[in-house]
Amino acid sequence: MRLSKANYSVPPMIIAAVLLLCFTAASRAQIIQHFHVTAGAASTTAGSPLYFTDADSFLAESGYVANMPLITNTFLPTIGYYMGGPTFTAGSGDGADGPPAAPGARIALVVRAVAGPAGGQWSFWKPGADDEYGNAITFSYATGTTNGTNAFVLSENKGLPGEDPFGHIHGRAFTVDRPGLYTVWVQLIDTSRNGPGGSPIHTPSPLYRFYFNAGFNIASLARTNDVVTVHFGSRTGSRFYLEASPTLDEPLDWLPIAGPLSGNNRLRTFTDTPPADASHRFYRLRVTTP
Repeated sequence: MRLSKANYSVPPMIIAAVLLLCFTAASRAQIIQHFHVTAGAASTTAGSPLYFTDADSFLAESGYVANMPLITNTFLPTIGYYMGGPTFTAGSGDGADGPPAAPGARIALVVRAVAGPAGGQWSFWKPGADDEYGNAITFSYATGTTNGTNAFVLSENKGLPGEDPFGHIHGRAFTVDRPGLYTVWVQLIDTSRNGPGGSPIHTPSPLYRFYFNAGFNIASLARTNDVVTVHFGSRTGSRFYLEASPTLDEPLDWLPIAGPLSGNNRLRTFTDTPPADASHRFYRLRVTTP
């Protein structure tokens, strides 16, 4: 069968839509980290505690940092914020995602505390209509908050007896409004009433601690005797250098001290032994992309 030229034509509106989708996908690629942390339970027995079944590699204790690049994409409602972090999920009742919570459990994540740069705000965004990226702030915590009660549900059930506790919801977003390293404490709770006497089936999890790293910056600097130790959150695909200057007056004289050190999405460390006659010493990170 011979095809005429008309058979190959594509309406201009469709072409425009394809181009728009391609542009959006490309610009959204700046959200460089995407990882999941799954909630389950020690057992399905009533009274057993909830816990994260696969979080060990992502907890602050492991040194892992959830990097939050500054969003410049005008297609994202989070433009102007630093955005990133895990997708928190609830494991399936069939055990495919690790030890599950009991049927009928409805798991939620409570944000208990936030620490970070003075004046910073850490926020949770609910999904948009397309379930891709958050489009509105649901709640925010100022750094220094220690008594948080705001939560979001991980399970996709309605909390009815026997329902699968599974949940895997994309589109939720975490943002901060200032660069720096943030520490966020969270806790899993069961919001169902399917346990003994109408109580939750499961008891709450312990507190878990995660790092959120906004931009490139020195997270901490300390001097012990003659050695200065600099900690910073690194990013895979970048190289880091430590530089020092005896003054902040112009002209600046930044001298290389250490590096390059390849980023690995974890806290990294530089050390320096300043000259004995140095009365002042200022430090900065220099970051390159190979």
